[in-house]
Amino acid sequence: MALLRLTLLFVVWVIHTGHAQERRTAQYFFDKAESAHTARSYKTALAHLNECLRLDPYFMEAYFNRAQVREALGDKQGALTDYNIYLERNPENKEALFSRAVSRFEYGQWAMAKEDFQKLLKLAISGETNTIFFQTQKGDDGVSRAFSAGNNLRPIFFDYLGQIELKLKNYTQAKICFDSAIRLAPEQINFYIGRGLALQQIGDTTQARLDFNKVLQLDAENSLARHNLALLGRNQSFAETEKLLTEAIEANPKLPYSYVERGLLRLNSGNTQGALSDYNEAIKLEPDNYEYLLNRGLVKERIKDYDGALTDYKKVIELKPEYEKGWLSHGNVMVNLNRVTEAIEDYTTAITYYPDYGLAYYNRAQAWHRLGKTTEACNDLRKAKALGFLIAPKVEATICK
Repeated sequence: MALLRLTLLFVVWVIHTGHAQERRTAQYFFDKAESAHTARSYKTALAHLNECLRLDPYFMEAYFNRAQVREALGDKQGALTDYNIYLERNPENKEALFSRAVSRFEYGQWAMAKEDFQKLLKLAISGETNTIFFQTQKGDDGVSRAFSAGNNLRPIFFDYLGQIELKLKNYTQAKICFDSAIRLAPEQINFYIGRGLALQQIGDTTQARLDFNKVLQLDAENSLARHNLALLGRNQSFAETEKLLTEAIEANPKLPYSYVERGLLRLNSGNTQGALSDYNEAIKLEPDNYEYLLNRGLVKERIKDYDGALTDYKKVIELKPEYEKGWLSHGNVMVNLNRVTEAIEDYTTAITYYPDYGLAYYNRAQAWHRLGKTTEACNDLRKAKALGFLIAPKVEATICK
């Protein structure tokens, strides 16, 4: 009886040991990660994949899956690292290549994203896949178009290439890419918007207007088309341009740059309160956009709200310390508050980041002059002039006696 009990205990111990061994395999953690990923428990999935790769650093599919999980968690750099590792071993895997191309695009790595999309165009798209991609264009009310690598994605590749060329300011090449996208998928609204933007930059406003109107034929409420038509109509009356921008805002109140454009229009027409209201709305939508904050600071300066302007400029500098216009604007407020020495420090910082900043030299010259530093003021004024900044003869005669 004692021998039988020992045998049973040994069998139970072996069974438990077997389960423990199974739990420690890389495949076990990979399967657990897939279940967590499907359930959108991304942090759990990431923990399982980390353990999987600790046990087996050559488990390539785990790198691909971890890249997707990291993307879902907002870790774009980590995702790119994992895609790179996976694609070193699987350079022609279309799903991974597409995923990396989109990640590079969203991360602002335009040249590398371009290489990936060009390679994708050369690869034949065939077979089915479970991987679903989403493409959302800002300003379209968050509507996403889903597609998989089993579909004909060539028009999408051309669309991304067109957007990349826009970012790189290669506007003629961008138009060619959007032409190809439209030829393959003439029903896609975003392609016409992209081509319209390229045409607008080339200077072909007539054809750009046709593209934006084509969008409105396909989608009468499209806010991006209305926004861009308003920009094309800048040579029209103020009232007509403001009306088009207001219509764009009404069609999509979540489109920040329509508020910004209308704010600039109102500021130039003297409607500072209307401009301030528009910039407030834009910043609610994108609170960390340093350019919107800079522009709102300029509006506040105009209405002599120096404390408010200073708050905005400090936020600009915090978000983008190397942005010379933020330091210049901060310095201008310091002058208005009679804190001239601090203003000189701000102008100096602006010049440090942008050594050819003629306006910063000019403003610093004025600040030196207020402090009675004639030599420093004259040196800065001459530097500004050498950089092409226009100096009134009277100002030069006063400062450089």
